[in-house]
Amino acid sequence: CSLAAERKQLEELGYSEGVIRTLSASRKASTHRSYSGTWRTFARWCRTRELDPMQGGVDQVLAFLQEGLEKGLSANTIKRQASAIASIRGAGGKELLTSHPHIKRFLKGATALRPPVVHRFPSWRLNLVLRALMLRPFEPLATCPLKEMSYKVLFLVAITSARRVSELGALSADEHLCLFHNDRVVLRLDPAFVPKINSVFHRTEELVLPAFFPNPGNQQERDLHSLDVKRALAFYLDRTKSFRKTDALFVSFSERKLGEKVSTSTLSRWIRECIRLAYQHSGCTPPEGVMAHSVRGAATSVAYRAFPTLEVVCKAATWKSVHSFTKHYRIDRTAANEAAFGLRVLQSAAPPK
Repeated sequence: CSLAAERKQLEELGYSEGVIRTLSASRKASTHRSYSGTWRTFARWCRTRELDPMQGGVDQVLAFLQEGLEKGLSANTIKRQASAIASIRGAGGKELLTSHPHIKRFLKGATALRPPVVHRFPSWRLNLVLRALMLRPFEPLATCPLKEMSYKVLFLVAITSARRVSELGALSADEHLCLFHNDRVVLRLDPAFVPKINSVFHRTEELVLPAFFPNPGNQQERDLHSLDVKRALAFYLDRTKSFRKTDALFVSFSERKLGEKVSTSTLSRWIRECIRLAYQHSGCTPPEGVMAHSVRGAATSVAYRAFPTLEVVCKAATWKSVHSFTKHYRIDRTAANEAAFGLRVLQSAAPPK
């Protein structure tokens, strides 16, 4: 595997076990998995051609990348493959393949031939989904099925925080990390969680989620109060407390794994399924190709249409900079305080005046 190949090169350089362990810690577990998968594919490709994956030249790597491009791989995938191969083969101190001028030109050409798709707008309608969440089978929360409750609570947390699924999976039900206030609920990441961008800001940034019409005065406000994420979380924690086996906020509702922490891939599936069910119960055809990540785009796109600056949107979604945000989404405005971000998103469910 890639780790063994890389380790062998580092050992040949005379590095101690501690040094090798520290070098390995520079990559996240997800990166290790991605690199290992790429390396296995590359090594298998080399073996079928009686080539040595560790010794071949630039021509060998370019041939492998070209074959992937012709099979329909995206330019970003080709770049990740090049990085993985270069990193593993360069562990022994050799010049990285990605610095070779022909590799650079190839990756630039791949991007020109297969430009990345910019998802400026989700393929689904946020207001339709929010309105569906106000009705059966997602309400009333006191009696609705646990599956639908789980979908709804996760979706509301996702849409009012605009956080990555990996961060949602790191939320905790611990009383010190899940704090209820009169007008909001504050969620904190598990201190052991390592986010995509491992900085003090990204590890300590709280999710401040608003109460929504906490004291409804008429039927419309009562209906909208059903989207109150604070209320939804309170119901969810009460419903799941008797069978919880973990402090993780979101737990499995399946009989086989009841109460266990769910994986990020499961959370992604819950979000997609929530959107599908919302469309289905609204009498509409569910859109194809829905991505859980599109919830971030939907939330920030709605928030942008109402607020004066970009910085709060970036802060809410933990983007490193405004540039990181505008590169992917059609946004240029946001809120004046933390909870206002979530409020603006939920208000999209209100009928137009």
